[in-house]
Amino acid sequence: MAQQRLLALMIVCYLLAAVVPRPGEALRAMVLGSGGSVTVPMVLLAVMLSTAGLGVRVRDLCAVAGRPLRPASGVAVNALLPVVLLPVAAICLRAWPDAAEAECLAVGLLLVLAMPIAGGAASWGQHAGGNVALVVAMVVGSTLLSPVTVPLGLAVSAALVGPAGTGSLDDTARLDGLAATAGAGAFALALIVLPCLAGVVVRAMLGERRAARGTPVIKLVNIVNILLLCYINASGALGQALSHPDPDFLVLAAGMAGAVCCLSFLVGRWMSRWTRCDTPDGISLTFATGMNNTSAAAVLAASWFAHRPQVLLPILAYSLLQKLAASVFGTRPPARHAAPSRALPRRLGDAYRRPATPGARLDL
Repeated sequence: MAQQRLLALMIVCYLLAAVVPRPGEALRAMVLGSGGSVTVPMVLLAVMLSTAGLGVRVRDLCAVAGRPLRPASGVAVNALLPVVLLPVAAICLRAWPDAAEAECLAVGLLLVLAMPIAGGAASWGQHAGGNVALVVAMVVGSTLLSPVTVPLGLAVSAALVGPAGTGSLDDTARLDGLAATAGAGAFALALIVLPCLAGVVVRAMLGERRAARGTPVIKLVNIVNILLLCYINASGALGQALSHPDPDFLVLAAGMAGAVCCLSFLVGRWMSRWTRCDTPDGISLTFATGMNNTSAAAVLAASWFAHRPQVLLPILAYSLLQKLAASVFGTRPPARHAAPSRALPRRLGDAYRRPATPGARLDL
């Protein structure tokens, strides 16, 4: 299974970052261009999103256009997750004796949950028998809306877990600046939306045959890109974690990330049952709700919270744990509550459930 091999390789990258962090730290600190605002992780993130766009077929998106309510509900639930889950996590963190560590955990989880749906939800959903066209539509919709949803999610959830809310996040000045137009909105537009759209446009210009011939190269580039980005993001956090070991904080970061990740998947499964989805649509909704673009969250954390490498720890833990959760939830699809809609013509219905091309099996 390709996802399991990628997960094993990511664990190897984490171990390498913990043992030999200096090359990753040097790459993370490297600045490209004369302006001094473009870093190597930013470039790698843009390349990753553009290769993800190359795996999207416009006709699959058109097939979902006849039933917009379901993909819209998946995008909306994923965008509202930080507002629902972060206050619960913040209340639990109030009992932690170190306020600075609790704040780092809250910020890391906030950044993860505010990110759009991960492109890897399509490949995990496909393996589990989900409706690939539906989950791809939710990924694209969430990505296109990210310049609005990411700043809004950061602002609202930061207020909920700040001093006026649950009280575990004391300093919200940097998050307020990040939620402003020049912060998260510009980040989402420049490094998430535009690269993804560029990939979609290039695939449409190439045509299906040329895109299919280039799929092996695209997959290889994407895997190398993901692993390099994983190593760079992990170098700062894991290197410092080993040089100044704090086992209690590491266990707390992994435990909180795992709890929030499982709750995200459970919310998606509950939504699929509440909306009476059939099994393929339910699987797609579950994965789209539970999987967030942790690579984008890590790059954003490294850019805005470089002085607090501990913020990266819950993000790195979440990146691994959401793939483990996807493998668990993928083996237990929701029960079939409703038959497929009869409103769709047979040909459109077939297109609606057509498996994605190999190029769409890209993980983020």
